[in-house]
Amino acid sequence: MGADEGRPLVLPGWSMRVKVAAEDTLGAMTLLEARMVAGHGGPAEHVHVGHDEAFFVLAGELRFRVGDRYRTATVGETVFASRGLAHGFSNPGQREAHYLVALTPSGYERYFERLAELLRAEGAMPSPSRLAALMAEHGTFLAEPLDLPRSAVAQLHETAPEGRRGEEP
Repeated sequence: MGADEGRPLVLPGWSMRVKVAAEDTLGAMTLLEARMVAGHGGPAEHVHVGHDEAFFVLAGELRFRVGDRYRTATVGETVFASRGLAHGFSNPGQREAHYLVALTPSGYERYFERLAELLRAEGAMPSPSRLAALMAEHGTFLAEPLDLPRSAVAQLHETAPEGRRGEEP
């Protein structure tokens, strides 16, 4: 498959191409190539009950929550989030992030396809309750927020890019 090939999935500030889909692997895995604009807050922190995710950063950086820790991954680094483990990611950097994500077993690309359909139909992100229902249909639930000590929250705010300071992690 060529660099610009694959089924496109377009969300505000975040685009993906399905490089390997469920139907290609008998349900074993999905491979997505994705790009996220600088400063994008990413998806809400969440938990998947049915699949694992492995991220590989190709360009830029991504900030991850995995379990009860935060870390920033840069070019060449991999982050793994197993099913049942709270995680989320964002692009706090000053440039676009480009990354691959492998999902095992496959099928979660259908969530992104459905979300993109809703965006096109409604012209905006679905309401929080509709988004939570869509997530639940695909075995995903919002994660409990971390109860970080004040010093850790202050440090996160100090390292946030301009224009993003003061937001909760």
